[in-house]
Amino acid sequence: MMAGKRKLLFARGFTLVEIIIALTILGIGIISVMAYLPVALDASRKASDVSKAVLVAQGLFADIQAAAASDISAADVFDTGSYQSYNDYPGVEYLVAVDPPGMVQLKTITITVRWQYHGKTESETFETQIVKYNPT
Repeated sequence: MMAGKRKLLFARGFTLVEIIIALTILGIGIISVMAYLPVALDASRKASDVSKAVLVAQGLFADIQAAAASDISAADVFDTGSYQSYNDYPGVEYLVAVDPPGMVQLKTITITVRWQYHGKTESETFETQIVKYNPT
């Protein structure tokens, strides 16, 4: 009686068919996950480009705000009129528009940053306002 129980213990295991089915399911799962890898890499690159655009705009906004701290009309100097290359990020260009020009108490600063992405021109636009609180 004891010998019969031992035979049953050693008789357990996986058949070749069960192993093939398990490997097939595992293979389908791995292929499905790998199919999303290019999409994830593409999204990562686009997010990196948008982050660069934000950094460019933040830097330009800081420069404009610092220049206009004592004289708000100094912001007009930053109005580029056409796209300029940004030295820190090759392939990135920016356009600064200052409205209205001249000595006014409120100016709207619009910065458009553009770059090439898969042969297309992508762009982001950022806008802020600067105010002269104590006009003289």
